[in-house]
Amino acid sequence: MDAVLTLERRSSVVECRPAGTVAGCAATAYIVDNQVGEAPVWDAARQCLWWIDVRAPELLRLDPATAEVERWRLPEPVGALALRADGCLLLALRNHAWLFDPATETLAVFAAVETNRPGNRLNDGKVSNSGRWWLVGSMDDRLPDKQASGALYRIDAQGQVLRLHEGLTIANGLAWSLDGSRLYFSDSPSGQIWQAPWDEAHGTMGALELFATSLEAAGRPDGALVDAQDRYLSAGVSAGCLNRFDASGQKLDTLALPCRAPTMPCYGGASGHDLFVTSLVRPHWNSAAGSADGQLYRLAWFGTGKRVGEMDSGFGGAVSG
Repeated sequence: MDAVLTLERRSSVVECRPAGTVAGCAATAYIVDNQVGEAPVWDAARQCLWWIDVRAPELLRLDPATAEVERWRLPEPVGALALRADGCLLLALRNHAWLFDPATETLAVFAAVETNRPGNRLNDGKVSNSGRWWLVGSMDDRLPDKQASGALYRIDAQGQVLRLHEGLTIANGLAWSLDGSRLYFSDSPSGQIWQAPWDEAHGTMGALELFATSLEAAGRPDGALVDAQDRYLSAGVSAGCLNRFDASGQKLDTLALPCRAPTMPCYGGASGHDLFVTSLVRPHWNSAAGSADGQLYRLAWFGTGKRVGEMDSGFGGAVSG
């Protein structure tokens, strides 16, 4: 494997369309035609949004002020990203974490995460509340019968990796409670969302408890966040919606979206009040370019996300969507 790669970039101004309202908020669709849009992260320093297209595979950046989208072609499928305070990004490719420097457009290996499970790839990731740890999940990437070969990994600022949990088919939905004491994650095929005590000082988790279950018709859990009211907001990838749960696991409401398969929400925008949501296109849908599926959505003045803390001196200050 090459130690350093230089990535090719292309850019274009994309179409923006009104996409109705969601929970009384005006929705806009950025026509980006992703295959599997995922992992949106707001970059407050640059006032832009980063996200990935898992299958293209690409890293993307949107300037909402101009609707310009930049795309960097990646050498392998990508499952997650994290933004560091130094302006670089961590990308979870197939089985390694890589460090991308937008200034030089170079990609370098940061950590070997899961090299002993050839049928897997990395999937979903979030930075903990203090910014000290990056958690990344994995999944069985084979079809049609996926196995429970996925796991959760903790990566520190030096690139050291610790496996926290095994037995997942598609690890997803990583998020922390407002006070950082509880970790949430899901296993998408089973529809189960789990919670566990979280020790931020040591980057370890306690015994699992079932938090909620959301099956096919209600929206299997995909990417998620915890908002400023300590509610868990989960993308219902099989039902075209966002499902909102309170801290006890009780479902509060379901918000219908313009697309059939939303994948992950994140807060952003200049005020931090807008919600961005990525989406995917199923291969058998044969969706035409510019259709509702696979686009990036922005819900204006949706509310407020929780404040992500500064990272310690190890990572140098990273935030994650």
